[in-house]
Amino acid sequence: MASSTDLYLKLIFDIERLRAGGGTKAVQYAAFDAAVTGSHILDWVLNELTPEAHLRLTGLKKGARQKKDEPGPITTFIERNGGRMGGIDFCRQIANSVKHMKISFGKPMKDMAIGSTVKLEWTDNRITNAYSIAYIQIEPEGEKINVVELFQDTAEQWREFLEREGLWVEQPPDWEE
Repeated sequence: MASSTDLYLKLIFDIERLRAGGGTKAVQYAAFDAAVTGSHILDWVLNELTPEAHLRLTGLKKGARQKKDEPGPITTFIERNGGRMGGIDFCRQIANSVKHMKISFGKPMKDMAIGSTVKLEWTDNRITNAYSIAYIQIEPEGEKINVVELFQDTAEQWREFLEREGLWVEQPPDWEE
């Protein structure tokens, strides 16, 4: 990995693994990988930004040390850009809650839960298909949102951002092989 574009391409790979499904563990692991990748693209972006772009996108000088009780560039980036790039915060929340067992780098989303389940398809009172999905749920009894859609939206947000900020690194024609 040499750029934020490379991590973006890994996110696309993780989403495809998630779409492929399989058993519950395969879906859980692919969803976790997608959340971590979608969240950590920001680390690469913050490193690649010019000082001017860093200040514009975070409100902080690049490389400046923050006081202990002040939000850092990850938190301020998400706060400033959440309207256009809301998927990043979901990825951060999922990645941190699974990896660290608690939310770090910002405020936790109230009442957010993550999980997985098996969906059954029925035809004429018979199960014709069963597949695993991973989901997030914002309220205790709220709708379960399939994370494939969330991660796909996040990938699209990252692609647009990388292109808009001049960070997109064009890939050779055979990058998928």
